[in-house]
Amino acid sequence: MTKRTGDHADPEITAISEVHAALQDLESDAQSRVLKYVADKLGLSGPIRSTSGSTGTDEPDENLNAKRSEEHTENRVEENGVLEGISPAGKKWIARSGLQPNQLSAIFSLGGDEIDLIAKSVPGNNKTKRMRSVILLKGLASYLGTGAARLTDQEVRETCLHYDALDAGNFAHIIKGLASEVTGSKETGYTLSARGQASATEMVKDIVKTAKTD
Repeated sequence: MTKRTGDHADPEITAISEVHAALQDLESDAQSRVLKYVADKLGLSGPIRSTSGSTGTDEPDENLNAKRSEEHTENRVEENGVLEGISPAGKKWIARSGLQPNQLSAIFSLGGDEIDLIAKSVPGNNKTKRMRSVILLKGLASYLGTGAARLTDQEVRETCLHYDALDAGNFAHIIKGLASEVTGSKETGYTLSARGQASATEMVKDIVKTAKTD
């Protein structure tokens, strides 16, 4: 690229500015079509992607690299046979979380017909906090197995009982207090929200980190 000299603007910079101005208000698909058409008219052989989201900036390359890295991680663990029985969404979660299957195997029953919460204990120094932990972790177990972070009322109560987290008298009140992380009711069952799944992910990472220091 030639540099700006005197009062003469670099023609390449000028072209970039004009192209950007012409494309910035178009939808991403339209931007891709315009770039591909111009490249064809000029006889350019460089790759012009037509995928949605291409805007002529560096961001699509970053997204593509991240996707390839995620796919590589999924394929690597899949080759080892560790993720057998895990839903596609669950595999993506494992790849994105930066956690290893062997770290998760102390918390969830990976490799079985049904993925369940098997941790020896759950975080929380009282029943209310342990109940939240049970719902988040049990919901994540369901997500790993089925791709949906859903739980029945019976599943929640039985698992809470196992981890000494069942406060039957305040059960409905505690659920209501978790509204930002858990939706649903006794009749419909409960589902982790996006925030609930994020909280569950952080909880798992904390459990793994604590296990390393013990």
